[in-house]
Amino acid sequence: MHWKTAFTAVLTVSLVVTAGCTDSDSGKQPSKIKADPQVAEPTPNLEPVSTPLSDYGKYVPLKKKTDQISLGTHQTYNLSSFFTGQNVLIAPDYLYEQSIYYTHVKQTSDTTINSYIYRYSQGLNDNQVLHTVNRTIGMMTGVSHYLFWVEYNQTKSGQKWAIRLMDLKTGNINTLDQGISRYDTAIPYLEASSTQVSWMTHDATPEKTKTTVKSFDLAEDTIIIHQQYMLKEGEKRNGQYPFDFRRSDAGLILHTSTFKKGHKTPTLETLDGTFSRRMNGLIDFEHNKKYVAIGEEGSALFMPKKGQQPGYQFKPSDNRLTVDAFRFLAADQVIFRESMTRLWYADLARGTVAPLTEMSDTTSKSIYANGKLAYGVSDDEQIEFHVIDLKK
Repeated sequence: MHWKTAFTAVLTVSLVVTAGCTDSDSGKQPSKIKADPQVAEPTPNLEPVSTPLSDYGKYVPLKKKTDQISLGTHQTYNLSSFFTGQNVLIAPDYLYEQSIYYTHVKQTSDTTINSYIYRYSQGLNDNQVLHTVNRTIGMMTGVSHYLFWVEYNQTKSGQKWAIRLMDLKTGNINTLDQGISRYDTAIPYLEASSTQVSWMTHDATPEKTKTTVKSFDLAEDTIIIHQQYMLKEGEKRNGQYPFDFRRSDAGLILHTSTFKKGHKTPTLETLDGTFSRRMNGLIDFEHNKKYVAIGEEGSALFMPKKGQQPGYQFKPSDNRLTVDAFRFLAADQVIFRESMTRLWYADLARGTVAPLTEMSDTTSKSIYANGKLAYGVSDDEQIEFHVIDLKK
């Protein structure tokens, strides 16, 4: 792909350090930015190469098993007693050692919001507040012994946001990135692999929007600028606007709209060029080295990146239901969610799918971290966290 580039320039930057739940500000923060100076305004790929889905032939329906599958030791934790009298919708955001980390946002008045980061200690039934702020906290994730999240609030000029990181060993909190999202552009959200956390920023004016795709690499203590895209406004739009992405150990995959004289072409494409399809109407997507999983209303497809593997399809119980929250556990094993009521486990090597959970009022998206799978289940009375220690 013509916009792929090596990163050669290393710039030393001074990042803002923000006080956290301790008085120390000596926690980990990036010391470098890696970027190619020529990546600032790339020539957009206005006619992305793609292969129609029909070229892949018919997708094989996954064979549904009726018995609920067990993947490992399953523990259930009831957190209802910590939120008595409150209407709370919470779910695990990250797992590290014997703790579950999650966020809770509480509207205290028409104009005031308090957000909390909790650590629930498994086995001790201890629920500790690690951080609180009078802004909205969302999109928390983790890599190794670091938590990452976004704090944001509405201002006259737009949504003011900051990406924070906490060292779980020291409690120190620093600022990784910050900005203001203007002209209806979205605030950043976070996606993590086992070594990096990634996000997109939008620098918008009435005339143009520049989108930057970034990652923070813990091992290198560096922010990496992967790519920048430019969308020019006018009577007819021209350029590229990536509006969604996912991050895994297989790299980055982006859902991008390419405009040429006002005509829009939506493309789902990996940054390394191993997969590119013209595709619209996606509810969710994810990928690993072998497959790209996409969720739509009434269907999920597991598309092989190479032609030697078959492609599979999952149909929910009702064509109006959605499929989302894909989590690859291995090359041929993936968890996903039907509507908001049940998780499924697909074995793509065998072409089978089996329920992982029973039907429930609300089942959260699952997370997969440090060899464990976790999700939340809630109804009008109970709030439960479930953690599965996967079999080796």
